[in-house]
Amino acid sequence: MRIAGIVRDSVVDGVGVRDVIFVQGCSHHCQGCHNPTTWNPCGGEERSIYSILAELKDSENNITISGGEPLEQMEDLVNLVTNISLHTDK
Repeated sequence: MRIAGIVRDSVVDGVGVRDVIFVQGCSHHCQGCHNPTTWNPCGGEERSIYSILAELKDSENNITISGGEPLEQMEDLVNLVTNISLHTDK
């Protein structure tokens, strides 16, 4: 999965304190976008689903998936969300 990064302990990306996975790549290019650095689908870094889960495994925070546009990596997104729900109580 190509991601722009992970932010821990965010208080602005959902209710409560959350960990945020920022997905890389977005073809919408919305005017006023808060994350235009995530538009380039070749930017960021390629990470395995399991390395992302390992980074977040000790966190008690809920998770937000933001972008870029997460749905442009649908297969990886489904794999990530399925594994989050299987391996955590989030």
